[in-house]
Amino acid sequence: MPEHVDKLQVSINLVEEVRENAARNAATKAWYDSKLAPRHFIPDDMVLRRALNPRKLQKKWEGPFVVI
Repeated sequence: MPEHVDKLQVSINLVEEVRENAARNAATKAWYDSKLAPRHFIPDDMVLRRALNPRKLQKKWEGPFVVI
């Protein structure tokens, strides 16, 4: 086969692989999102906030904070 045909086939295979990966990621996200319970907060609720980078022995949550 000519060289340009081989390059085109490689490009097509790469695009197909990327498409399959994106479809798999979308399916995983849909499954994960379906398992989440919605959280509803109203003003004056007391909430905890997850710490950004807690170390092993540090608290994982900060607060309490008041919802405005």
